[in-house]
Amino acid sequence: MRICANQVLSYTQKVLLPRSTRYYLTTFLKYGNTCRYMDVLSYFRLDEEPFRLSPSPRFLYLNDQVKQATAKVAFMTKHRTAPLYMYGSIGSGKTSILRRLYEELSEDETYNLRLLIAPNIRAANSFLRAIMDGFGVPTDRAYERSLKKFEAFLIEQYTLGKVPTLFVDEAQNMTRDILKLIHYLLNFETSEVKLLQVVLTGQEELSAKVKRYKELASRMIPIAINPMSPVDLEDMLRFRWSIASSNKSDLPFSQDAFTEIFDYSKGLPRDAIKLSDEVLRNIFLQQLPKARSEQVRGAAKDLDLEK
Repeated sequence: MRICANQVLSYTQKVLLPRSTRYYLTTFLKYGNTCRYMDVLSYFRLDEEPFRLSPSPRFLYLNDQVKQATAKVAFMTKHRTAPLYMYGSIGSGKTSILRRLYEELSEDETYNLRLLIAPNIRAANSFLRAIMDGFGVPTDRAYERSLKKFEAFLIEQYTLGKVPTLFVDEAQNMTRDILKLIHYLLNFETSEVKLLQVVLTGQEELSAKVKRYKELASRMIPIAINPMSPVDLEDMLRFRWSIASSNKSDLPFSQDAFTEIFDYSKGLPRDAIKLSDEVLRNIFLQQLPKARSEQVRGAAKDLDLEK
């Protein structure tokens, strides 16, 4: 006998089950799609999932803040004007911006780009090795000789007309010693330009760390990534839907649903995307044509999001 998803879902609501078990069963039913012969993509006429959390540059919505940040990084990198650090709350879209920049600059052979996700390394020597490995520069057992080798590499790149650029994500993990290393590397310069362009990206803690190190802060340009406004957040969700649907369908969220999504996400793109994905699967399971505020509140409860 075939048991339908709605039957099991109704059963879990009547029977006393541990929270973890109930969550597993309801999630399995939502995502396993037990009794639906049409999947979510077909139901909403989508070519791909619109609310994935992976930082795909294709889905990055270019509001004014993102445009200004990408333009500033691109200009500073191209002209080797100054290193930068970009910071914001968890889920504010920093990594997506960084990936978009990396992808765009990679199209120009002038740039020798490396993306380093800051590991939990405390020693400057180990971090220098990670940087040099990224650029393919042999290291030495002695820290000072490694620095000289890296400086020679940067000078060679300059004579070739290349712009070595180091992107570091999750840079709030950097220790004081590693920030001192970054400061030291910024001393590699000609009378006109920096030999190494550096872009650090991290949570708000990164800004506090850089500011405490005044010698480094005086050399770097800050870029703050703030939460989105209600209008920008709605436009971002609609933009992602248009990409995923190739403009074949409209995002099935009512205006009051958008308001609730903003309130629960507090303008942070990652939470808004995660919540929208949950809402979408809920209305698919219930076969509803459009999400309203009650569906958003239910999904937010499932995800333990609070206003």
